[in-house]
Amino acid sequence: MGGPEPLPFDVAVIGGGITGASAANHLAAAGFSTALLERGDFAGGTSSRSSRLQHCGLTYFSPGRSIWNFLRNPRMAIEHVELARRAMRDRSGFVSATPGRTKAVSFYMPLYRREGIPLWKARLGFAMLRALDPGGVPLDFKPMSQEEIAAMPALSHLRDRQDLSGVIHFTEYQFDWPERICVDTVLNARDLGAVTRNYTEVTSVRRQADGRWRLALLDRRTGAHETLEAHAVVNAAGAWVDAIAATSSLPVPKVNQGLKGTNVVVRLPPEFHGIAIETALPNGDPFYVIPWRDLHYFGPRDQPHEPEAAGFRADEETILGLLEDFNSVFPDIALTRRDVLYSWAGVRPRTAREGHPDGCEAVLLHDMAQHGAPGYFVYTGGLIMTHRHAGASIAKAISDRMAPSGPAKAISHAARPFAQAAGRVISAGGDTVPLDHLRFSAGHEQVVNLDDLMFRRFPIGWSEGMGLDAAEAVAEGISDIMGWSPSQVGEQVRRYRAQVAHDFGVEGPCA
Repeated sequence: MGGPEPLPFDVAVIGGGITGASAANHLAAAGFSTALLERGDFAGGTSSRSSRLQHCGLTYFSPGRSIWNFLRNPRMAIEHVELARRAMRDRSGFVSATPGRTKAVSFYMPLYRREGIPLWKARLGFAMLRALDPGGVPLDFKPMSQEEIAAMPALSHLRDRQDLSGVIHFTEYQFDWPERICVDTVLNARDLGAVTRNYTEVTSVRRQADGRWRLALLDRRTGAHETLEAHAVVNAAGAWVDAIAATSSLPVPKVNQGLKGTNVVVRLPPEFHGIAIETALPNGDPFYVIPWRDLHYFGPRDQPHEPEAAGFRADEETILGLLEDFNSVFPDIALTRRDVLYSWAGVRPRTAREGHPDGCEAVLLHDMAQHGAPGYFVYTGGLIMTHRHAGASIAKAISDRMAPSGPAKAISHAARPFAQAAGRVISAGGDTVPLDHLRFSAGHEQVVNLDDLMFRRFPIGWSEGMGLDAAEAVAEGISDIMGWSPSQVGEQVRRYRAQVAHDFGVEGPCA
């Protein structure tokens, strides 16, 4: 990149979240020379702020989407069945192929007589899911007996117990470390020959007279300006896809509607350890209470929201609203603001559609040739749980329109292991991480700042104390590899603490 007349790439992928990473991995495997460009760190945006579930797709049949709604809108019915099918099959594929990156979570769904989902509808919904993925990873659907319900102390906290007609159990899978899944995918793409650049902002995208696309880049580490040319561009920048088109004056329509989702983290009574609750609020919105190590997070509370360059944080009004939501489900626990350990928010990319102020759940690859931008593609509605399907569909669409410049190679979805470590470990929130692993990552996995290592190469930052107790030791332990002087170590630690305070509402020493 940069310099006189660089050879063009086959494809430039904008956005180093999970969709862009998967696209780069599949494109490189298909033989396309590929550049992956991310303005921050890989997985630094929406991919790190999700619900962290490899969801079975049950919500696509949830309240608010009644049979009558589907009959009145066949397009929605077809889309939601396809989304559920994709969710189930990707769930099976990911859990089977990458078991070390997920863990099974027991979910419990209360059924109420006067609202929510009757048992027959629950049976029908789960039967449809099984039919969409025959022979896949089991859902473990099971209606609980009254004796089993009474034997679970956590369920005794549910509201309106006298109106409870039953509880069903099923198994979901949680991405215990979604950022690492994205980083693994980026590194797998790099192994296949893709050029992967974080902290590289695309400031404009222009189509040249010869049909190539020229991208103007800003290296945010050095301030250097560069250019890159490609025969095709895939805009997979999530909630920012429209902003990139607007700054480049591309003649393409708005395709994204951001939806801000917020979750809060608390410590619940011991009887909740390891179990999750899925229910519906009085307005029909889904509400999840999900285990997170020894803690739980709950939400989301969604609202239309456009992306912000400075990132996102949970606002006070939304946090208080989420506490009200929780207390409406478990009134005798009565959480207060003091119980919130930390919070997070992210803006999910949703496909814009007329009549849908919150966007719709359709997952689409938009070919902008019909709008005067041939070779420019935009992906909307991408989800971490279906990222492999997204990458494969993007690579197929490009293959249908142009030939790769190189031979195809075997793709890898493997979780990248670290070598056996010996020696010093660093402790954070009760967990320990070998210093050897931290040092290897700092030297080989495109780490630029301390938070890249703490949140996205390792889950240290997601500990109860958000890694504030370990930040200085980690920074000092990798300082020689990163080339940080003592003053730069101090600056990295201060930067990390300030970021945790801003993004998660947690104040640490000297924050």
